[in-house]
Amino acid sequence: MYRFLMPGLPLALALAALGGCDAQPDAQSLYPLEPGLRWQYSVETRRKGSEPVRSTRIMENVERSYFAGEDDVAIRRNENGARYYVAQRDDGYYRVAMKSVARHTPIMDQPPTKILPLPAEVGATWREPAHAYLLDRATTFISEHAPENTITLEYRIESDDVTVIVPAGRFDDCLLVVGAVTFHLGSGVGFAPSDVPIEQREWYCPGVGLARLERDERLTSEKRFITGGHITMKLTRAPGH
Repeated sequence: MYRFLMPGLPLALALAALGGCDAQPDAQSLYPLEPGLRWQYSVETRRKGSEPVRSTRIMENVERSYFAGEDDVAIRRNENGARYYVAQRDDGYYRVAMKSVARHTPIMDQPPTKILPLPAEVGATWREPAHAYLLDRATTFISEHAPENTITLEYRIESDDVTVIVPAGRFDDCLLVVGAVTFHLGSGVGFAPSDVPIEQREWYCPGVGLARLERDERLTSEKRFITGGHITMKLTRAPGH
């Protein structure tokens, strides 16, 4: 996400109240794109030294249409009105553009951001940019040292037969995707250089899509004025249920 999350979170989740309650997802799809599908998640963010912050987020598929030379691009919308354009291609699912409410036209992803490869096979790997969500001052640091305020995670499909239990139910034969990187923070006044291990785990289930996400940013030096943390996102209402 993350990545397509997002990168505020390469899944950016959304609150929408459109119709389409009778829409049903493709039972085999790991990333359903049918219009009218809606996902609801509970999100908990924990930062070192702070109380956990909890929220509810919703994503909805708005429509599928011609966009930027592709005949069947799905559009997802968030609670702020931002839109995310997702294409299913022969080799995977891609976010190809996004549009904020402040803009009249979408901004194209250059290159498109891969969400999942196709076929989704154990051992498949790819690299995609992702923001550091939890390092409280890392945004400023990364903006000075990395293009577009991002880091790059190395993703790998670890398993395709995981059982996921979340408030929305039990889902079998799910895909576990792990993205990881160690980000180097340079020295500053009063502290030495240190490495920050960052790991993101995503579970995708057939006919459901993203069912769970966990993100860890573990600071290895206790003497920095930067803190790490943990995000957990769990599906509380699945599309078609």
